[in-house]
Amino acid sequence: MKKITLTLIMCVFCFSSAFAQKYGHISSGEIMKSMPGIDSIQIKITSFQKELGDLYDNMVNEWQTKKDKLDKEAGTMSASVRKLREDEIRSIENRIQEFQYNVQEDIEEEQARLIAPFQEKLQNAINEVAKEYKYNYIFDTQTLLYYDGGDDVSALIKKKLGIK
Repeated sequence: MKKITLTLIMCVFCFSSAFAQKYGHISSGEIMKSMPGIDSIQIKITSFQKELGDLYDNMVNEWQTKKDKLDKEAGTMSASVRKLREDEIRSIENRIQEFQYNVQEDIEEEQARLIAPFQEKLQNAINEVAKEYKYNYIFDTQTLLYYDGGDDVSALIKKKLGIK
């Protein structure tokens, strides 16, 4: 009887330790903010936005110049010339509207392109720390609704990335 009880206790202990899982958590946003070179992304995005803004201003100025010219000369031009200029102004208006519609998407794509190398470095560091310290799961606290327990592995990730 003692042998059976002892065997059962050993089996339960072995199974429970075999299925024990190790959890860790990080704040990816905080780590990303401290990565070297990340601040240059905002400078590049601001420059990209200014470039797009200048392009928009040029289109609006072209529209305004042609509209003013049409308004000034409308009484002296033939109907066919007037229609041609009105069509040209409408075409510019359509380009401006299309530009406004697409510009936010362009900015988001540029941000994603610039941040991708930093996200990849972070993910690689997370993978390395998880394997090295035998974590089954590493969660991002920014997307968790609740967490209690687990290890904060942010310092280990920063160390892998060379961040102090």
